[in-house]
Amino acid sequence: MTLLEQLAGIVRTLDAAGIEYGLVGGLAVAVWGAPRATQDIDLLVRPEAVDPIMAAVEPLGFRFRALPMTFRDGMQLQRVSKLDDGTLLTLDLLLVNENLESVWASRKPLEVSELDGASVWVISREALIQMKAAAGRPQDALDIQNLEEQDR
Repeated sequence: MTLLEQLAGIVRTLDAAGIEYGLVGGLAVAVWGAPRATQDIDLLVRPEAVDPIMAAVEPLGFRFRALPMTFRDGMQLQRVSKLDDGTLLTLDLLLVNENLESVWASRKPLEVSELDGASVWVISREALIQMKAAAGRPQDALDIQNLEEQDR
C-alpha cells in the first residue's frame, strides 16, 4: 500500500469513529500543493484522543506502540507503527497543547484528489508554515519556501 492509501484508511477509520485530527508534517505539505517525499503520517490530536486512535488503527495493523516522547519545547508525541510488506510505516500523533491551540483551530476539511476526492482534515497553510518555522530543520525551510510559492 502507498502512503496515501494508508492515510486514506486511517482517515476513514477516524472519521467513522468520530475522532478529530489534523494532518500535519510532510503529507500536509503535499496536500497544500508542494509534494515531497515523506516516510510517515503525522496527525495533530487532542491528548484524550490518543487511546481511542490507537484502538481504531490497530485493526489496520498499527500495533507497535512506542513510549511517549516529550521534546525540549514541551511538545509531546505518541508513535505507533506497523509492518506493511516488510516496510515500517509510522503514525505520529502530535498532542495539542496550549502552544498548538491556534494550529488546531485552523483545521479544515480539504478534498484530496489522490484519495479519490476524500476529505482530510488538514491544518491551514499558514499554521503549517508556523509549525515548520518553529521546528527549524533544513527540510522545514525548504517546505516553507515551497508552501509560500503555492496558491492553493
